Parts: sequence; C-alpha cells; structure tokens
Amino acid sequence: MKRTIIYSVMLAAAVVCGCRKPASEPVGKGVLELNISSNGSYQIKTRATNSDVNEFVIDITRPSDGWSCNYPRFGSMPLQLDLGSGDYTITATSPYTLPAAFDQPVYSGSANFTIKAGETTAVGLVCTLANMKVSLVPSENFKKELSDYTVTVTNSSSWTASDVADFSLVWDKEAVDSGKEGYFSVAPLMVKVDGYRAVDNSECHAELAVSQVAARDHHVITLDARVTGQGTISISIDDSVNERDQSVYVDGWAEVPVDGGEPGGDEPGGDDPIDPPGPSTAPTMSWEANPEFAPTPIASEMDVNILINAPEKIKGFIVSVDSPVLSSVIAQMVGNMSYKYPDDGPYDMDLINDTTIMGVLGNVGVPVGEQLVGKESVLFSISTLVPLISMYPSESGTQHVFTLKVTDEKDQVLEKPIVFYTL
Repeated sequence: MKRTIIYSVMLAAAVVCGCRKPASEPVGKGVLELNISSNGSYQIKTRATNSDVNEFVIDITRPSDGWSCNYPRFGSMPLQLDLGSGDYTITATSPYTLPAAFDQPVYSGSANFTIKAGETTAVGLVCTLANMKVSLVPSENFKKELSDYTVTVTNSSSWTASDVADFSLVWDKEAVDSGKEGYFSVAPLMVKVDGYRAVDNSECHAELAVSQVAARDHHVITLDARVTGQGTISISIDDSVNERDQSVYVDGWAEVPVDGGEPGGDEPGGDDPIDPPGPSTAPTMSWEANPEFAPTPIASEMDVNILINAPEKIKGFIVSVDSPVLSSVIAQMVGNMSYKYPDDGPYDMDLINDTTIMGVLGNVGVPVGEQLVGKESVLFSISTLVPLISMYPSESGTQHVFTLKVTDEKDQVLEKPIVFYTL
C-alpha cells in the first residue's frame, strides 16, 4: 500500500542557516508561512530520510539584490522567519541526490512569492519526484528460458565511461524477483541484459536505449524472451506516469531444439508475438481548482471538487480523516464513543457500506452509497465539509488530511491524500 508522508510547518527567523546579505536591506518586513509536502506515488520501499521533508534542504533567494539563505535541514529551522519586503524564490530538495541509487527518490519543488511589509504571506510548496524510477518485470517465458541473468541500467553516456559505476545499477535474478526499484537522475537510459539459457547454458545478451526521459517518469522495463528461427530477447518500455509506451525487440540467441516442443505454434518457445502492456485501467483523480493537490488553507468558501475516473467501476470507497478536531467529531456523530484521537489513528469512513456514515455525509452533499458504487466517473465534492473544520478551534498551521482510497472491481487501488491547514 502506498504510504505518502506529508508535513507542514510555519517558518520564521534564520538560525542554523547560511545567509548572504546585500549591502542594504529592503524597507519593511513581513512574515513567511511555509507549507511543504512530499507528494506522489513513489514512496513504496523508499529510503525514509529522502522522502521525509524534515530532512529536506531549503534555499531562499531574493533575486533583486542577490540575498540568499540556506537551511541544511528543514526540521531544524525555527518557527518564525521575518523577511524584508520583496520578491523571493524558495526551493526544497531531498538531502541525497546520487545520479543512480536503489530506494532513493529525489523530491524537489520551488515557488515564487512576495513579502509585503507588515503582512503574512502563505506559500504552499509541493515537492514532486525530480528523478526517474525504474522497475524490472520478467515475463514467465523469460524466467523459463534464462537460468540466470543480470540487468544493468545506466544513465551514463557510455558503457566505457570511467565513472560509469556512479551512474549504474545492477539487478541480479533475486533482485528482479523481489521487485527492487532503482532511481536515476534525468538522462537517457541504457539497459543491458546478460544471461544464460536454461536449455544449454549458452550466453545471451541484449541492449536497449531509452531516449525519451523526463522527471517523474516510471520506466517499467518488461523483460521477455522467446525462441524463433532467429531467436530474440524482447524488451518493452511502459512509462505509466507519462503515458508513453515503447516496445523494442532485440536480437538474441540462435534457436536450440528442445524435446517436446517445435518452433512456432502454441508451445513455450513458439514464435507468437507477445504484446506489450496496454494502457492502465486503474482509477485516477483530478482536481481542477488545485491540479497539483497542493496543501490548501481552510476558508469559508472552497472549491474541493475532485473528479474520480474508474474505468473498471468503483467497488470500495474509504475516506480516512487524520485531523485533531474533525476525526473525533465524526466518530462522535456516528456513535463511536470509544475512538480517541490520535491514539486510534485516522478515522476511516466507509462511504459505501457504513449506513450511519452515509447518512451523516449525505446530508452535507458528499456522494455516498449508490452515488459511488458501480460508477465509472464521479465528481466527489467535499466543498461544504472542509469549511466546517473552522467551527472547531485549532492552532494556526494545523493539518487536516483526508486520504481517499478508491478500489475498483478489479481490486486496483488508488490512494490519494488531500491536505488542508488552518490559517
């Protein structure tokens, strides 16, 4: 299950940071409120430090006069930051940025903002994946045909570069079978497969160049093998994030007859082509008023209308509420008096099977029950629910997280956190 780590804080006054000051300071000062989140779907099996925003490196610059300030660790920053009036740029980045590493997603985000004298400026900064993820998926035929193999992926410009080791990752058979994932800085990838045929232990090799690359790409490299008159290893690319599909067929070994099977036909080792993966049918979410799903301040009027598309039809819908005020309120409204926040964690609301929850939320315009189940597309609105949080006192900067978990009839799951905070 995907687990997204989201934090928010208010910042002010610079300690434990290095600042470069201009000859003269701007007239008047204001206060910066910063809300940072690490967002995306790449936090399975990741190094906790690199996806923990408390460890992010923060840089603030004022281009007009060259003033800048660096915070080596976000979690060590003080709670108040006074800045001179002017235009600024802020950048947050994961602490480790190796060009190639297992379990090392690199998150980064930047935003421009303006400080006005005597005013408080709120900035929402969403850190998304800045590098690329690579997954290797062997087909059953590939595993039958090869007794052992290694897969090397590099974003170096050449296999023979002196520093190629710094830009390369190597998967052995066990690492591939375990689903180990690698992360690479954005550059064209080269994939090399070296293996041994199960039938005669002869060597086989294949190479693949991937030139279309971008940040947030997830390159799913499908390893496939089939024996024909010429013999090939088939490698296909499925970039599920950027919706790009590529298929590459690489010459491999010559055919070796195997007892009990003939070339071609339906038997394993035949020459029937194997289709590359088709487009995903998993559920998706979009929020027109907030396409990046950035943390949002709570106001009396809000546009929280989220479009959910589920080509395989909705079967389950859970909303998990992690809020120091709203979680307990909802639990009490439905008669769950034993629930205690935060000891019992977020409060889960089943919008399809819990009739009590359905009655409560249906009264404030939230889609429930038959408005969800079996639907391929739903406009999920909590525009009237979220402002109710302001009825209950909470400190400025307090987060209220609604995690939507949608399951379709093929048991494909989409889990997305939506973060609101108190001004």
